[in-house]
Amino acid sequence: MKKVRIIARLDIKGSNVIKGVHLECLRVVGKPGELAEKYYFQGADELIYIDTVASLYRRNNLLDIVNQASDKIFIPFTVGGGVRTIDDIREFLKAGADKVAINTAATKDPTLITKASKIFGSQCIVSSVEAKKVGEGKWEAYTDNGRERTGLDVIEWVRTVERLGAGEILLTSIDREGTQQGFDTELIEKVSNNISVPLIISGGAGSIKDISDCINENDIDAIALASVLHYNKMTIAEIKEEARRMGIEVRGSHISDSGKKDIDSFDEKIKDRHTEEKISEVSIIDYGINNLKSISKAFEKIGRSVKIIDTMDEILSAKCLILPGVGAFENGMIGLQQKGLIEPLRQKVKDGTPLLGICLGMQLLFSESEEFGLNKGLNFIPGRVIPFKPVAEVRIKKYSVPHIGWNELRVAPQIDDKSGWEGTPLENTKANSDVYFAHSYHSIPEDPKETIAVTEYGEQEFCAVVKKDNIIGTQFHPEKSGWVGLNMLKTFCEQNESIPIRK
Repeated sequence: MKKVRIIARLDIKGSNVIKGVHLECLRVVGKPGELAEKYYFQGADELIYIDTVASLYRRNNLLDIVNQASDKIFIPFTVGGGVRTIDDIREFLKAGADKVAINTAATKDPTLITKASKIFGSQCIVSSVEAKKVGEGKWEAYTDNGRERTGLDVIEWVRTVERLGAGEILLTSIDREGTQQGFDTELIEKVSNNISVPLIISGGAGSIKDISDCINENDIDAIALASVLHYNKMTIAEIKEEARRMGIEVRGSHISDSGKKDIDSFDEKIKDRHTEEKISEVSIIDYGINNLKSISKAFEKIGRSVKIIDTMDEILSAKCLILPGVGAFENGMIGLQQKGLIEPLRQKVKDGTPLLGICLGMQLLFSESEEFGLNKGLNFIPGRVIPFKPVAEVRIKKYSVPHIGWNELRVAPQIDDKSGWEGTPLENTKANSDVYFAHSYHSIPEDPKETIAVTEYGEQEFCAVVKKDNIIGTQFHPEKSGWVGLNMLKTFCEQNESIPIRK
């Protein structure tokens, strides 16, 4: 069962977080770094950053903000405002973003969504839709933070962006935004009934009841909150507590009521390692479509030295290899081939070098993928990458594709109950821990014994972690799964300690 995500939304103007009503009358409510860290500790499932004036002044200052957030915060980020080109998207991903929201540029050139989804994967592309009511049962899409009309009917537009390849919709009600008077349930219902991709709603929350009622009454995947958080009307922890009381599935609280207890304890353990144990270097492979910043910062957080590599010689001399990835399967293989990295990778696997593949990096380990046609993979693990069942075939509330959100890890049925995850990177991970997924395809190893952890989505149980000899693959993003994911990376490194790198 996918869990409803509670997202903190940070609207940015210059160096400040601002808030208004109907996207107007903006006032400063805080600094991006301070508020982002505050909501992270409260248990936010994601953060959304929107540059409110980027399109107006044709500039974007979010890169620095996202770069700084990546140093301390290990949950997913979505970034929007002023995104105009493929290069803009690539820069945000390099800075640590997981998804990019596009509004103005898509209304002017809808093919941007298609181009971007084929390069980076649909799970990475969010269509930001600002809706204003213009008649009975009619809404028009606006751009430039509610300043410019497009003439586009919202319902027709969301159908269009989904068809073009957008993997998620961020729907903001201009009429309710900042009012704290409740959500536009008519708008939400009409949009949700016309799309099959995940839906994030924003605009109107004024109470915990507004939030819980909206989740119970509408087929939505996430709620993005701003005013009620910025003005300390409620905390994310309080929202989740009420949601659980109402029987709503939300991410389990791995963070204590104080917000920092478990994280501080984890940090102390990492600090102790700096003086008591060897620290090994990890080599992260850059093949052109990776989220290098996030995974690098995650390993640095657990005390590892990080080296970004992209040549044959660097791979052959590496002691521990990380194959990350954000994007489409075919482009991933093209990137590895063009840099001449496939053969040295094959040699390192044969030699027994530890290799960890993450998300797309895990999928590339398999023999072939059905994404955008049949494409050959590295074939390190015999098996195939296949799509989730279409929404039309799985009539379950809140089932949408791509699969974006938090799910529980379970020990694979074929694993010995007594040993469980012993001797694997999940050894110190509790069963049923929540981790973050963002994908439309999943892997099926030919040998079921190579699946060590599973999760379920849309009544489809799939491989979440695969292990074959010195190779590990995670379909989820440990670097974006909070301290649970960091703990997994820590265990992976401890099990593959090599040489002292720093004191």
